[in-house]
Amino acid sequence: MLTEPEARGIAEERLARIHETTRQYTGDDDGFVIVDVEEYPIGWAYYFQHARYVRTGDIGAMLGGNAPILIDRRDGTILPTGTAYPLEHYINEHTRLVPTSDEARA
Repeated sequence: MLTEPEARGIAEERLARIHETTRQYTGDDDGFVIVDVEEYPIGWAYYFQHARYVRTGDIGAMLGGNAPILIDRRDGTILPTGTAYPLEHYINEHTRLVPTSDEARA
């Protein structure tokens, strides 16, 4: 089982990889930062935003349509999410598809 700081580290690593990928096309030196976190039984959802927007309020730097990063507390897996549905929809899908440890032993 992961702790929240361990899960945050995984989310920050993912954001660094996203930044490196997008940086190739934009030349942007600012990265992305976590702006909020919510805890769920399955793990933590990390919401992020462009660092320049957070720092300056420049609406031109604001991200839109970015899905939260959902980290599974059991093993640190990054679980897919999206923006088509509320986050709870994706959490329910993961919960339905992945048995709990009690269910796996039965």
